[in-house]
Amino acid sequence: MRADALERRNTLIKAARAVFADRGHDAPLDAIAAHAGVGIATLYRNFPSRDDLAHAVARTTLAEVRELAVRALDECADEPDAAWRRFVDAVVELRIGALVPALVDSLDELPPDVRDTREQTKATVTELVHRLQEFGLVREDIVPLEIVMGIAMLTRPHVLMFENTTANLVPRLITVFLAGLRPDGSPLPPPIFPAAAVL
Repeated sequence: MRADALERRNTLIKAARAVFADRGHDAPLDAIAAHAGVGIATLYRNFPSRDDLAHAVARTTLAEVRELAVRALDECADEPDAAWRRFVDAVVELRIGALVPALVDSLDELPPDVRDTREQTKATVTELVHRLQEFGLVREDIVPLEIVMGIAMLTRPHVLMFENTTANLVPRLITVFLAGLRPDGSPLPPPIFPAAAVL
């Protein structure tokens, strides 16, 4: 693929993630094209269907989360607490709440490359969480998927009233969430996700 075509495709993926995060998974495709600064025909040339676009968003976002987890693992040896917070803040910036519908709808129909990327990402994030548990930064009764899903829920589109009346809503909620992951809290009930659940 030519460099300009690849850049245009990546721009569409980023635009889709932003629009999905702001307006939900059913946001109009022409709104995504407008956000990317291209016509709707250009979007369809790159992604013939909504599913094609959603899978591209999922594939790209999962790969980015895995890269962030690899970096955090490398940084954990020197400054585990800071590495953990940088990882979470970077994942929040990705607004992975936009990713969830693309992964939980029609799970059996996900393209093989998306499933493979999902499994690789799940394995790396799981390794990171286990390392953080060894450092005493994350409680032992937490399942890695609970962390990912918690961040996803906090980065989904919010009621505008709350965003307009509460400064720094998402950063505040993420801080509260991370505090709850610390090991010194009360025991949790059993996890609600099966061990093989999707990331």
